Amino acid sequence: MDKAHSRDAASDDASVTTTRYRVRLGFAHRTHAQPGRGRGFTLVELVMVILLLGVMATFSSQFIGIGTQIYGDASRREQLMSDARFALERLNRELRDAVPGSVRIEDAAGNPLDQGACLRFWPIATASRYLGSAASGGLTIVEPEVLPREEDQAIIYPLADPALNLEQGCLHGNCVARVISVGSPVSGALPLTVDDTFAKESPGQRIYFARQQVRYCVTNAALTRASAAIGTDFHGSTPALMAEHIRPAPYYFYREPAAFSQSEVGLRMELEQRGERVLFNHKLETLNVP
Repeated sequence: MDKAHSRDAASDDASVTTTRYRVRLGFAHRTHAQPGRGRGFTLVELVMVILLLGVMATFSSQFIGIGTQIYGDASRREQLMSDARFALERLNRELRDAVPGSVRIEDAAGNPLDQGACLRFWPIATASRYLGSAASGGLTIVEPEVLPREEDQAIIYPLADPALNLEQGCLHGNCVARVISVGSPVSGALPLTVDDTFAKESPGQRIYFARQQVRYCVTNAALTRASAAIGTDFHGSTPALMAEHIRPAPYYFYREPAAFSQSEVGLRMELEQRGERVLFNHKLETLNVP
């Protein structure tokens, strides 16, 4: 019995060993038969990867392009605003210290208007107070820090006539006279002689002196500044560029018909560059208006 049992056990062990060997051999055959299965991609997988990469690249390029466009638009808008701010600040500062009554809106030919493309004014060279009466050709003024010069224009109580410039007269008559000579200061008083008398006294006895006239004009989509001696034209002056890329408009400078004070001038100007627009509505004011 023991021998028979031993033979049966040996037979079972041999059968198990044979089965394990066949399983391992079959697995080895399958692995050897498909060597590239775990080391590469199929054509379908490769196409899907290419498509996904293409979609990602498209969205990435669009995102970068939108960001670049936004940055470019903001830069152009900032440049437009910077140019306009520079011109407006210069104009506002000059006009604030202009001779009262000398500010005039006009067209390119110099004709006075309520709405136009040009603005003309006289910057103050110096100012002071006069002593005594202004009805004679001899004046005595308080010595200013900047002395007036011969050929300067002396202005007293300039209530401007809208149809005339100051040289042609004010509402009450003559208000401008040319300085002929300037004396030497004595105890803070400066004597001078002018070529004409003044029609009306200034309540505050203020006197202004000017020698230059300035004109800002918008022509050919550009704001320019020109200066010349009072009484001359601007043909011999080369205009300086102040701002460009200005959109065409019927007028740029204007006065409100119902405005109480003639010291205020409005400026409406729109700048455009590559589709970017910046609109400026600005009020310009002259100080010391009587």
